[in-house]
Parts: sequence; C-alpha cells; structure tokens
Amino acid sequence: MLRKRNVHKNNAARRFAGAKAQSAMEYLMTYGWAILIIAVVLGALFQLGVFSSTSLLGNACIAQSGFYCSNPVLSTLGVLTVTVGQATGTTFTNTYVYFVPSGTTFSSSDYSAYIGTLNSGQQANVNIHLGVGSPYPSSYTVGTPLSGYLYLQYTDVYGTVIQNEIGTVTTKVTQTSSSGATFSQPSSLPSGITEYVPIALQNTQTSSTPAPFQQMIQISEGNYASYITYNGNFANFEFFTQSGSILPAWIESNNSGTLTVWVNLPNGIPASSSLTIYLGFASKTTNLLSSSGTSGIGEAPQLSSTYAQYDDGASVFNNYWNFAGTSLPSGWTSSVGSSSSSVTVNNGVTLASGTGGGWGTINYQFTMPSSNQIIFEVFGQTAETGRQRMYLTNTGASAAYGGYMSDLGFDYGIFGSSEITSGDLQYFWNAYYSPANSAFAINTNYIIQYILTGSTFYWNILSSSESQIASQSTAQPSTTNVLSLIDDDDSGATQSTYYWIRTRAYPPNGVMPSVSFGGVSS
Repeated sequence: MLRKRNVHKNNAARRFAGAKAQSAMEYLMTYGWAILIIAVVLGALFQLGVFSSTSLLGNACIAQSGFYCSNPVLSTLGVLTVTVGQATGTTFTNTYVYFVPSGTTFSSSDYSAYIGTLNSGQQANVNIHLGVGSPYPSSYTVGTPLSGYLYLQYTDVYGTVIQNEIGTVTTKVTQTSSSGATFSQPSSLPSGITEYVPIALQNTQTSSTPAPFQQMIQISEGNYASYITYNGNFANFEFFTQSGSILPAWIESNNSGTLTVWVNLPNGIPASSSLTIYLGFASKTTNLLSSSGTSGIGEAPQLSSTYAQYDDGASVFNNYWNFAGTSLPSGWTSSVGSSSSSVTVNNGVTLASGTGGGWGTINYQFTMPSSNQIIFEVFGQTAETGRQRMYLTNTGASAAYGGYMSDLGFDYGIFGSSEITSGDLQYFWNAYYSPANSAFAINTNYIIQYILTGSTFYWNILSSSESQIASQSTAQPSTTNVLSLIDDDDSGATQSTYYWIRTRAYPPNGVMPSVSFGGVSS
C-alpha cells in the first residue's frame, strides 16, 4: 500500500513539474516578443543619447539673494545669452557680467559682457561670447553641455569695485546661430600664436562667392585690448584656417579703434553656407606685419612710415597697384595735355593739370571677367578746387574733355552748365555747395568705387572708414574695358594723388557675407 501511495505521489509531482514548465514556456512565448521589442527600443534610445547626462541637462539659472538671472541660451557660436538683474537698493555703475566655468575661480580674464549702469530693480539681456577648448567645450554643437557661475563686477556708490557671484548656470547648446556656423577648436595654430578668436562667415545667398574671394572684416580693437596691438609699423595678429594655414590679409584702415581688414579666401564660400576662420594673436612684442602674403599680415601702402613697406595687396586682391617706385606699373599708360602738365609716380601717382588747357591722365585696359562682374576701387585725395575725373571708357582718355559723355564717369569740379548733359553720369563738388552738404573736403582721403555687374553700373563715394557718402547707378554700355583717371585745369593748375587701386570679386547679388566673432581662446 505504501509503495502505491509513493508512486502516485511521484506521478503527481512529475505532472506538476511538467505543468510548470509548460506554463513558463507559454509565458515566454506570450511575452517574449514584447520583451524583445522593449529591449530594442531601449537600446536605440541609449544610442540616441536620450539617457545621457547631456540630454537630461536643462537650461536653468539659479540666482543668489538680491540678484536675478534667467533664460540661459547657448548657441552654436558659443554665445551665452542670459537675463540678469539686481535688487539691492543701490545703483551699480561700470557693470560687467562674467561667466566662470565650473571647476574654476573668478578671473578678470573670464569672458564677459558690458552693461554699464544697472539700477536696482533693473534687468538686462546680455550676450557673452565664450571660448573653445578647456575649460570650455572643444566645439559648440547642439546638445553640448555647459555649467558655471555668473558674476557681476561693478562700482558701488562708494566708488569701490566689487565682484559678486549672482547665479549658477546649467545649460546646453539648443540654439543654432543665425549664421548656421559651429565654432570649434583649430587643429593647429600658426607659429607664435598664443590666443585666437573663431570668426564665422555666412554666405546667405543661393549662389557661391567667387573663388578667390575678398572678405571684409572689421575688428573693434576695444574688444581685444588685452591681446591686440597695432600701429602703422607694428601688428601682432593674423588670420588662419582650421588647419593653421595663414590666410593673406591686408589692413585697409584704422579709424576710431576699428580696423578694416580684407582677407583672401582662396576657395570662397559655398551657397547658403558658412566658413569658420580664425583671428590669431601673438605676444604684444611680436611684429607680424609682412609684405610676403604668405606669413603675417600686410597693410595699405600709406599706413607705414616707409611707403609700401608691408604692402601685400597683390596677394589679396585680383589686381592691385600701389604706385611705389618711380614708374608706372605694367599695363598702365599716361599722357599729358601741356608742357606744364605731369604724371608723377613716387609714393603714389600724382596727376597735375598744369595751366593753359593742360591735363594729366593714366589709363589701364582690363578684361571683363566671364561673370561680367567686377569692382574697381581707387583710394586717394585731391588738393584742388578744379576738376577730377574718373571714367570707365571704351578706348581710354587722351584728352580731358569731350567724347566721354556716353561713357561711365565720376566727375566733380567747377564748370559751366553747358558741360552737363543728360548722358553724363557725374557727381559735382563746387563752391555753391555748403560744407554740410558737400561730399568732398579738400585734402581728405576717399575711396571711389566702380561696380560693373550684368547690365548695370554703380559708383559710390566712400569715406576712409568705408561708410557711403554718395552713390549713383546707370545702364552699363556694351563695351567698357579701360579705366581712366584724369585731372584737368578748369579753374587753374590742379592735382590729384592716388595711393592704391584694386579690383576685387563681386559678392553674390552684391551681398557681402556676414561676420560673427566668438570669444578669445588660449
């Protein structure tokens, strides 16, 4: 009896175990596919970085008591935009906002933005241009995290300079810059460069720039006072590519702390695209001025104490002449209208009319580019109250007057009304214009700009700081291939002097690519 009972018990146990195994198999069959799908989805989310610390990082600014900060936004240009304020009951003057990266302490060399006066209860939106490379990110791409502290440096009502931590910032790159560019570290630096600034050049047009292309960049020296030094005989900065190659660059002018520089981009900028280049600073005792075009930076001929000593314009522009030496450059011809007229080359070219119907002129025959677009720019001054003329003609000017009324010209001086015809494009300066309305002042430098594009001709008068004084446009004649500069004697002996003449590429649709600066990095 006992044996039968044990057999039944064992059989029951086996039946129970089999049922459990069958139940487990049914469970796996029923839910296995669901588990597999969940595992695949989780793996994909991890691959996308959904569970990374970066993705979980929000945009926040936690303010200290008595201060205000909010809405930190970081762009791909490394620009931190944030709103700050104070409610201490006093007024702050000469106020700066500093960003101090996590793991570092406050330093006056940290990146900052200037506010000026900040009253109690006042808020201000600021843009702080940050650097690239430790302790900052090596590049600013969407999702790149950043954390640190905001400090205010200000002068209180007692005249004491104070630094206060006002808030803690945690953020990440969420905003693509308007230029579409992403700042990153260069892979190599030119020899001697100790700090650099990334510069984004954005071509907003649907066609690419010509190659090569001359890009105008204006540098505010005050923004880089700790790094930059420049006078006509010394400069410690240059431009370079991501790989560290020097870009030929030419300083045109230095006006009220703004340096106007032209940089040669050998491959141009593609349509609707951006290009990042770098402005590099050497020590303040290192002179990078050079006429080579392959190292350092050059400048306009009249800027140095020795004429054209550091002029590398021929390496930057499509065509360039500075009239150094004592003879006209190749391709230029001259003629005079009387024994007292002259054309003199010596630290520029001077055209003197002489008297008795005299005139002096120089001519350059050029070939229009296949794009049918070209920009001529002439820089110089006049010491006259007579007549100065510049024409784009078919045959070149061999006389000061007559036969050019159908050509494209710039003409000013004292003259009779009979000389003004409907076909003559002219700009006039004479004694009947008050100084406030006159585009010209005697013995002042100007840039005269000719632009040929398609079927249209433009001329512009620019100040030495590139601001426009006057302009006009007209239909372009079918054949125009000689540039003529003339000085004649409508009101006695006169003269004009030109220091440089250049041609450069026409930007797409006449729109120069925009320029955005990042912060200084070491």
